[in-house]
Amino acid sequence: MNTSRLMLLGLVLMPMLSFGGIETGIPAGNQVVLPSDAKWPTAEETRKALVAIHAFLEKPAPTNEHEAAAIKRILENLGTYRVQFFEKETDGKRLIWCNFFPAALKGQRDVFDYWRKGQVLVNDGGSAFWNISYDPSTGKCSKFRSNGTA
Repeated sequence: MNTSRLMLLGLVLMPMLSFGGIETGIPAGNQVVLPSDAKWPTAEETRKALVAIHAFLEKPAPTNEHEAAAIKRILENLGTYRVQFFEKETDGKRLIWCNFFPAALKGQRDVFDYWRKGQVLVNDGGSAFWNISYDPSTGKCSKFRSNGTA
């Protein structure tokens, strides 16, 4: 294999390797850290959060039937989401809240055109809208929640 082919192969494989071999499916352009009064999550923390979230989705803690079905749909559509990272403190613990929602489709109006500046909060919408908390001190996820449907 010549050098140019090796370099091309490296460019294709590099995004997968940057997450410890786990493909998270969320393009960098679909990720944002929202401003907060607290210290903002670092790029390294958001990368680790995505890896932990993917692992959580692959092997979730015991859940109810609704959550299990939602997680299955989320995994099937993982590359179609945007994610907002927002730091918050809960019970004296620093957590990163990760808010997922659908990315705009090419050629369609972006109904969440403010998503890089403010939280996207939606009632209903099913597994298209979900969130989870990530604890950077433990590397664990908790408080998974998928929206219901009307």
